Amino acid sequence: MPVRPQHTHNGGIVERRLRPIYDWLDNGNNKKALQEAEKVLKKSPSLQAARALKALAMFRLGKGLEAHAVLQALADEKPSDDTTLQAMTILYRESQQFMKVCELYEAAVKAEPTSEELHSHLFMSYVRVGDYRAQQRSAMALYKIAPKNPYYFWVVMSVVLQAKTAEDSTKKGILLSLAQRMVDNFISDNKMEAEQEARLYIMILELQEKWEDILNFIEGPLYPQFVPGSTAQACIPYLKKLGQWQRLNLLCKDLLWDNQDRWDYYLPYFDSVFQLLKNDCDADNTADDSAEKCHEFICQLVESMSSGRTLRGPYLARLELWKRLSVDGDPTELLGSGVALCIQYLRVFASKSCAVPDLKTYLAMIPQKVREDSCRDFLTCLGYDENSEPESIDDIQRHISCLCAWRLTSPLGTAEEYLAVATTLRKQYLRCASRGLVTATQTEYCAADGYGTLAAHHYFYAAIQQQNAAPIVEALCLLELVLHNSPSNVHVKLLMITLYHVLGNAVAAESIYLRLEPKHIQLVSLGWLHAARCAPALAHARALRLLADAHVFHKHYAKESVEHLTYAYKYGTFEKLVELSAWAERLGACAWCALAGRERALLPLLAGPPAPMHAPARLPHPPVDNRDLNAIISWEPPQCADPDLKARTFDQDVAYLRLKDGLVSSIALCIECSDSRSVEEKRAQLEELQACIEAFSCAMEKCREKYSSAPTRLCISAPFPSRIIAFVSSPVPYRDLYSSVLTMVCELCSGDGVRGRESAEKLRGLLMSSRQQLDKVPSTNAWGLRESLETFSNYLEFIGVITFLLGVCNELTAPTNTKKSKKKTNQSPDQILTMELLSKLNDDVQDTISFLEDIFEKWPTYNYALNIEDELAKLEISSKYQCPVEQKLKNGLHEMLADVKNILKKKSKYLKTLQ
Repeated sequence: MPVRPQHTHNGGIVERRLRPIYDWLDNGNNKKALQEAEKVLKKSPSLQAARALKALAMFRLGKGLEAHAVLQALADEKPSDDTTLQAMTILYRESQQFMKVCELYEAAVKAEPTSEELHSHLFMSYVRVGDYRAQQRSAMALYKIAPKNPYYFWVVMSVVLQAKTAEDSTKKGILLSLAQRMVDNFISDNKMEAEQEARLYIMILELQEKWEDILNFIEGPLYPQFVPGSTAQACIPYLKKLGQWQRLNLLCKDLLWDNQDRWDYYLPYFDSVFQLLKNDCDADNTADDSAEKCHEFICQLVESMSSGRTLRGPYLARLELWKRLSVDGDPTELLGSGVALCIQYLRVFASKSCAVPDLKTYLAMIPQKVREDSCRDFLTCLGYDENSEPESIDDIQRHISCLCAWRLTSPLGTAEEYLAVATTLRKQYLRCASRGLVTATQTEYCAADGYGTLAAHHYFYAAIQQQNAAPIVEALCLLELVLHNSPSNVHVKLLMITLYHVLGNAVAAESIYLRLEPKHIQLVSLGWLHAARCAPALAHARALRLLADAHVFHKHYAKESVEHLTYAYKYGTFEKLVELSAWAERLGACAWCALAGRERALLPLLAGPPAPMHAPARLPHPPVDNRDLNAIISWEPPQCADPDLKARTFDQDVAYLRLKDGLVSSIALCIECSDSRSVEEKRAQLEELQACIEAFSCAMEKCREKYSSAPTRLCISAPFPSRIIAFVSSPVPYRDLYSSVLTMVCELCSGDGVRGRESAEKLRGLLMSSRQQLDKVPSTNAWGLRESLETFSNYLEFIGVITFLLGVCNELTAPTNTKKSKKKTNQSPDQILTMELLSKLNDDVQDTISFLEDIFEKWPTYNYALNIEDELAKLEISSKYQCPVEQKLKNGLHEMLADVKNILKKKSKYLKTLQ
């Protein structure tokens, strides 16, 4: 029989005794909480809640086994009081044992079968484990006890989720029909009460593609009661599905008369116009079935705007009409030139920072020659030119909008032209700074910042053409000043991170990255910007920290998001359940998170101490690209746009991920095969290791053929060239190096000393030849530093791997006598030969490390000339502000070199202990 709750104490007394335990747990003082719980248990040894809280405190103190022993004893008593159950639930959730929570509440519900609260907790426990069938049963039992609408719709949603995850289309259809009948019964009984219940019904009909039924429901008497005033808007997607273009056209026109700035109404309106035009339907006279009628309607909207209230929607609508007409014909007869429309839009809205981003897609539709011939018109349309000196904030924003539009439409220039424009823009910003026109606050930035960011772009374009770091340094100096005045300007921070990485300085980039304060999903969406660039810039310690952040977020997001699912049920937001599930699935398959996990396993082999390595989880199939490549605004002309950039770079990153996965899997198998089991006992793992090595070698060769000649153009708003390009196109034979060292370990683990020594001999020769490829790598020019560091990053990673695997080989072949014992264990001639060869290989690796130490000891220094300081000296701000760029670059390089030299010393010291 289950143990009933303890009733020997007055409830108030129990609560008063437990309160200090809760307080200490909430404050994070688990040691005090444990002491307080033991005090309570001395007086009341059988008090279940105190025992549960004691177990929670023990678990948080790292006493997991003892905590679970206490918890198991409690679970055997089958408690049913809420205080005890909640404390046990927290512990099970923190230890990721969600099924235990289900068992806990199943027992509690049997003890208290009429408790609404316990049934509700049981349902939520099934939500956390994603058992939709059990959810349905528990929600139905809950509804029978307490017939409330939310519980009934919990049942319906559980059925819908079963249908969404069903692979059999017949089963899916049956489940959706069941869910629809359940809601139909509720509607016929007039029991529907809330908006979310209506939305769930629409979701069910959508999954069955019953568009007509959805439309009838929305236009019926029930939906407007729950969502008043949104019936017309809700009909739009379903009218499109049904192809009722005339009706959609009239509906959107009515909506636009009252909401002239709603872009989500303009797009279906245009869809209906062009469908009616294409189908040549006999439309109602009031429907717009031609481009002329559409244009007339838009003009009426423009004219109807009250004075002083200018909306972007109607003006953008004319551009959208021009864009759609230009796909299959010439719209100039009806609308005039696209350039004139864009210039008109710029004249009206140049005071808004969104004006030029609005125009970008339409500028791309204008033929390149026409666009370039008219570029000066964009600059001068408001009476400005590049040398104008506006004095008000609105005029500054208008000037910047004109400059940005000019940049987007101008032909490509020379480095000298870019530098001239950049210098002019820099002077504009410094003028604003000296005259007090920089009005940024701690939370908002100002219009004048645009001069600085646009100047930085022009410096970058010049640097690319000249292959020279000096313009990048000038850009960074200006951006540091902009950030000093506008500390919240995220666009400046993103630009600076990119530019510091262009110079190969991850330490300086991190100083800005920390000011971004990226959190949660930004660790994933912006991982390409900084975290992925730290390791190739030899900032290993920083790379490990950032990769750990991304890995921990990826690992624990499921635990956190599962609580969001329970909240969605509690508040009846059923649409969010689908969104949360899709988000969790997308994040679970994230390619960057998978790579972060593997990099995090490999990097400690170099920057140690090595963590225990296990075979990695299987790669997601297919991996998902969660990068946000629109974070940095680009002002490159449309002809420079690369429509395949995202897909191509993702394909390269996935190939690199697969190589890293093969490498980590091989090393993990080497560790597993190096234990003391007999060869027969580990035969399966040895065969798997051999297959892994062969697959890695073949993949390396295919990647070399495919990616070694891949384009590596630098773009300020795009990721740097994928690491796979430098890896597979390197003259250092990484394919043979990795295959040889892994094969050597595999042969030694299988007891084949002869073949193991052959691989070791081959590896010695490869090591010697690889050193010759690195002699001239360090660039004497600051521009080449990034590529030089990436070259050494790949080689140092191999040094980390071979050093670690030599330690594995040492454990395999070394005699089992004590450290300094004079007695030597008898060894076979084969073992002696193997040990001698491994000792020679060890010497070769140490020689290679010495070779690398010499390179880093003689690493060239770089001169970062700063022209901006002369201009700063003329301004009043010079006494308050010192440009930190030069110091950051020097400190970053010094810190990187010191870290690498320290790592190499540690590796050399470790290798000596193996001899």
